[in-house]
Amino acid sequence: EPRRRRRRLIIMMVPEVDDMKGGNMHSPPSAPPIPHANLYQQEPSVIGVPVPPPSPGPGGSANHNNNNNNDDDEQVVEDGRQEFSNYAEFFLTSVGYCVGLGNLVVYPGRVYNHGGGAFIVAYFVFVLVLGVPLYMHDLKVGQFFRKGAYGSFSEMSPLLAGTGLAHVLIASIMIAYFNVIIGWAAIYLYHSFFDPLPWEGDTRTFFYQEVCGASAGLGDVNRIVWPVFGANAAAWLLTCIVLIKGVSSGGKVVYVTVTLPYLCIAALIARGATLPGGPEGIKEYLNVDVEKLQDVTTWVRAANQVFYSVGVAMGAIVTFGSYQQRKNASYARDGFIIPVINGLTSFLGGFAIFPMLGHIAQNTGLGIEDLDLSGFGVTFIAYTEGLASLPRGWAQAFSAIFFLMIITLGVDTQIGVAETVITFARETRAMGSWPEPLVTAGVCLGFWA
Repeated sequence: EPRRRRRRLIIMMVPEVDDMKGGNMHSPPSAPPIPHANLYQQEPSVIGVPVPPPSPGPGGSANHNNNNNNDDDEQVVEDGRQEFSNYAEFFLTSVGYCVGLGNLVVYPGRVYNHGGGAFIVAYFVFVLVLGVPLYMHDLKVGQFFRKGAYGSFSEMSPLLAGTGLAHVLIASIMIAYFNVIIGWAAIYLYHSFFDPLPWEGDTRTFFYQEVCGASAGLGDVNRIVWPVFGANAAAWLLTCIVLIKGVSSGGKVVYVTVTLPYLCIAALIARGATLPGGPEGIKEYLNVDVEKLQDVTTWVRAANQVFYSVGVAMGAIVTFGSYQQRKNASYARDGFIIPVINGLTSFLGGFAIFPMLGHIAQNTGLGIEDLDLSGFGVTFIAYTEGLASLPRGWAQAFSAIFFLMIITLGVDTQIGVAETVITFARETRAMGSWPEPLVTAGVCLGFWA
């Protein structure tokens, strides 16, 4: 009986001869196709012989690995996300964004007003405690979501959309006044070629009246300071040209704008070390005031300086991370190296500024602590006074070097904060379909106006 059942089963499974002759042979439905990239990742069939994987190519890796890499490359192209051309451009752009006006303009003033070496100690503590982990966080967010600050935090959670928007708003405030400072430096660079230097004798009046055109108050808006207006327009035009093609064009500029400031710093350090009173300035810079170290204000200002100079929570780090090549993305490596380079550059810049303060103190007969300087005064008042005291020829040369350094530092930082706002604009529905140069020009024109 079992044999009869098996025979009937076989007869039922064999197609009829008439159907085979008429071409109406019915075959069982075929299995769904297996994607080529996953073909050799399937479990071998229980029946039949499994197909062997392809032999390794010349590089020693199997062809299916190459296919996977190609798929990743196609995904990058398909999502339309621009990338830095290479790791060097990403690294230099990131360093240039951090190493900016905060290092050579703001940092010396805070060291001067908050205990010299005491502030330096607190500053480096917060570089490691705050700067490094926060930089790693922002960089990883951009690398993972591959969007700007607003897009990344919104995709992380709709509840964090406000956080991303805050990053963009902070960047908007930064670019609104950064180009003004670049404009001031451009005016000083222009006047550096005059003999004698036009601020010689009264640097404070030259800065506030000739350069800034300081008004009597907020209500005094009856005139335009045309030199500042023109310099600001030139700074915005430069920003637009640099970022006209996004990071692909901005990444080329940093080869010059990031390396040049270090050459200028080296020249200023060498000159400062030979100035009368320069060694006293260095001693004051490194002297640790224990009372200031115990003052909570010193630590608050140091933490604030880390946020300002490293540039965390301003959108630029997230934006740069989103444009980084995936094969080079390492948030731990870059998140440690870049903030440390930023801190060391600030420390190095102090050796360019404080010898000049020592020189001024010796010329005026005052102590360095009695110079009564704050904020931008260290750079645009004290340092320019020291430059004017140099012999003719040297004064013009080092003035040009110093303000060229300030301009390039400002441009580097401006690339980061401006790209944050431009990326936000490109990722909105309103401007998402616009050509990239048009978005860049529109943002720059809007903030200038």
